[in-house]
Amino acid sequence: MPYCTFNYLNSVTIATFYKTVGDIHSSPPLIFLHGGPGAGCEDQYPLAEPLAAAGIPSIHYDQVGCGRSSHLREKAEELSFWTFDLFCTQLDRLIDNLGVREKGFFLHGQSWGGMLASTYSARRPKGLRKLVIANSTSSVAVFEREILPLFKALPVSEEVLRLDKEERYSDPIYKEALARFAKKHFCLLDPWPDVLDGTVCQESTNMVLMWGTPGNGASRIRITGTLKDYDATVRAREINVPTLLLSGRYDYMTDGMMKPWFDLIPKVKWAVLEKSSHMSSLEEPERYLELLNGFLSELD
Repeated sequence: MPYCTFNYLNSVTIATFYKTVGDIHSSPPLIFLHGGPGAGCEDQYPLAEPLAAAGIPSIHYDQVGCGRSSHLREKAEELSFWTFDLFCTQLDRLIDNLGVREKGFFLHGQSWGGMLASTYSARRPKGLRKLVIANSTSSVAVFEREILPLFKALPVSEEVLRLDKEERYSDPIYKEALARFAKKHFCLLDPWPDVLDGTVCQESTNMVLMWGTPGNGASRIRITGTLKDYDATVRAREINVPTLLLSGRYDYMTDGMMKPWFDLIPKVKWAVLEKSSHMSSLEEPERYLELLNGFLSELD
């Protein structure tokens, strides 16, 4: 399996697992930033071959803390380690290691990957040609405001909210409510694809500590971990490449969470996939590919 290895902060060696599809040196590749944090890159694999057939090579990799990349269990309780700088550095090292910066590259971030992609793109990295942000949120504040009405629509909403406040995430009532919520707002396919079984997230080092409370788990309506102060709107105007926003009509990452990017990014388009929720690329693959191909093939 291919790996890119680098030293971070002169103290930690990180190995990044990656996979390429198509000739990444013949034309700008599309680099996929997966969700989670800690979900791994495999849910984007179904897009790779159709994109390559259309002349768009792709790069997929597991972010630090999950999948086949370094998990760094020794950093599991070091909250200050798991920053955007860490993930942006990993991405930079991968780009340079694969030698795609000079010819340029496209970036696609889904869910947490969209948060990372927005943050990275606002730094105006050399070589970035276009950006795609899918099924994501522009800030924690708007996430918590928008998701609460969706939870209140559940029949056991008051009890679920109480359990959430008490961080009783393993309570059967809470878990049953989450399962129903996920069928409405995470993935509409029945049955779900095997890639969504959650194993990679469960085994990741950083999912809970970035999203929730180490030792207790993660809320679905509050972000209490290291991401609690995330706000991409502060620097969204600095994204200077053409940007495509993609969202699902029934996504728990609602249009309201995406709209600040639409209002702030100078060169931006937005498409809503009408028959999908959070996993739009799996729920409506043909439409998703049509939108990606059209956007990436346009002349700047």
